[in-house]
Amino acid sequence: MRVAVVAGNQTPEFGGGYTFVERLLEAIASFGTDHELIVYDSSVLERVGHQHEDAWRRAAKCAARAVGAQRVLRSMAQRLRRDSQADGPATASPWDRHFRDAGIDLVWFLRPGEGFCPVSIPHFLTVWDLQPRIQPHFPEISISGRNWEEHERHYQRCLPRASRIITGTEVGKQEVTRFYGVAPDNIAVIPLPAPQLAASRESGARMRDKYGIDGEFILYPAQFWPHKNHINLLLALERIKREAGLALRLVLTGSDKGNLGYVRETVSALGLAAQVDILGFIPMADLSGLYQEALVLAFPSFFGPDNLPPLEAFALRCPVVAARVAGAEEQLGEAALFFDPADPQDIARAILQIHHDRALRSQLIERGARLAAERTPRAYVERVCRLLDDFVPIRRCWRHDYVHS
Repeated sequence: MRVAVVAGNQTPEFGGGYTFVERLLEAIASFGTDHELIVYDSSVLERVGHQHEDAWRRAAKCAARAVGAQRVLRSMAQRLRRDSQADGPATASPWDRHFRDAGIDLVWFLRPGEGFCPVSIPHFLTVWDLQPRIQPHFPEISISGRNWEEHERHYQRCLPRASRIITGTEVGKQEVTRFYGVAPDNIAVIPLPAPQLAASRESGARMRDKYGIDGEFILYPAQFWPHKNHINLLLALERIKREAGLALRLVLTGSDKGNLGYVRETVSALGLAAQVDILGFIPMADLSGLYQEALVLAFPSFFGPDNLPPLEAFALRCPVVAARVAGAEEQLGEAALFFDPADPQDIARAILQIHHDRALRSQLIERGARLAAERTPRAYVERVCRLLDDFVPIRRCWRHDYVHS
């Protein structure tokens, strides 16, 4: 089949989602398959809209080609969102026409929330979480950015129409069925891959020098959204200082999504200014070095079931303590220590357990490394290609120009 692989429009500032897509694209580019995989990435090439036929002709079988659809993707998604608000049956979008003209048999969305889905072209959708349905109270979902109504319109339109939905956990699969009535047989569970990141102790030491970090530190790489739960982590850090007499250092990385000012205020109010380093967005190469040097990755996010930073930590031999949200134990297994993200005392307990029990810390590192070695981006792509293989007998039953009469 000729498959359009939609990578979306992301930059490194998007965090784990960007890393996930980049590693999958690398795996796709080197993966041998009978399918023709044509990648729509985020490079700014406006020719997709008016010169795409030349691009298709240059695409080699069994190789992924970057077509670059940033501006076209954005404008067409906006038009489709306007169309989807109208009453009446769904109609073909500009992307439907584009894909049909290009002879695309199926569209595979690498990540959720692209803002559009084809009506007339079979497609595979990736779903990481359905938190707008589960925790609608967070302001980044309810009142700002891409708000609750927009999320809901997108999922109501796209999920029931998807030929296959890909989730990382059985919990995620159950949520799709529960909220959107999708047949379980149309949902495939493929665990998220752990990014295969380069590691070297020299890099870690350089990052300490670069950012002025001394001694043992807790690492939390996360954009500053409210749901990332920086506040309860800070309360746990203050409790550790007050009750255990340990002034552990906390290193926070990630771009501001509206909550950084409040986090800074909380750091000051709790008297933690000397212990907390807020680095902002840093390159992945730098973050990799910090993973290698950290005492532990603390991951208190309220959202799940699929999260990427713990997998990055596993790949770089950094132990993990993580929020016990639905699906987290399924995703991370025995390679992480879990806590209640709403309870600063329990967060503190998990961190102190890693600090005090070095044998446990080493054990978690080894378990995480084994999990990361099993869940590679290549293994993920291979499983999706099996889904594509299974769909071939269905897709060959009609031509691209089929019209019901």
